Amino acid sequence: MTKLLNEKFFKFIFSVSIIVIGVWLTFPSELTSAQKSAYTNAYFTTIMLTFGGISIGIVLGFILAFLKFLNIKILSFFIDEYIDIIRGTPVLLQLMIFAFVILATLSDNFYAAVIALGLNSSAYVAEIVRSGINSVDRGQMEAARAMGLSYSVSMRLIIFPQAIKNILPALANEFISLFKETSVVGLIGIFDLTMQSKSLQSTLFTPEPILFAGVVYYANVKLFSVIAKLLENRLNRHD
Repeated sequence: MTKLLNEKFFKFIFSVSIIVIGVWLTFPSELTSAQKSAYTNAYFTTIMLTFGGISIGIVLGFILAFLKFLNIKILSFFIDEYIDIIRGTPVLLQLMIFAFVILATLSDNFYAAVIALGLNSSAYVAEIVRSGINSVDRGQMEAARAMGLSYSVSMRLIIFPQAIKNILPALANEFISLFKETSVVGLIGIFDLTMQSKSLQSTLFTPEPILFAGVVYYANVKLFSVIAKLLENRLNRHD
């Protein structure tokens, strides 16, 4: 136990050290107050894109997964095709289609990006939920139905509470992936963290803003990973 705590403490100190040293070496100190404010706004734009996208992804992904478990062939066919199309095309292409074709009339591409990221995430969330439910022994459903419970009640009371242990950690990983994928939204005119860093790099003629963005991404992913690990440990506490 003591060895495990020491190992975790060492990893924590090492990660914090990397972040502190990274900030010290890469932070562009010559930024004006207006540029610092723009940098902060860009960071929160990235966060809002991530939370907006994952919210749409989770809601739509769960709906798709549960609809597929109804075993209606034509419905399952369309859901499978939707998932294949989303997973089979680059997220950047999806962003451009929404920003410049489907939602071209919008003056702000932010909403197009949120929708595109959300739809992209929904395909992966649907597969996460499907695999999580399939990980539960089929005998559980058969036993529940033998007791007279309906399919929907069996899923809600018996299957899903067991599947959630596998689903939630995977959803946390999807959140982290989506956070990093937002880095491409600058190509449709959104000043997120990456785009703002590139803009500052062109203005200041130094690579520091881009390197600093890398440190910010690393620090956030590290934080999200720790939260995901704590969530996983809490779910497995009574196993």
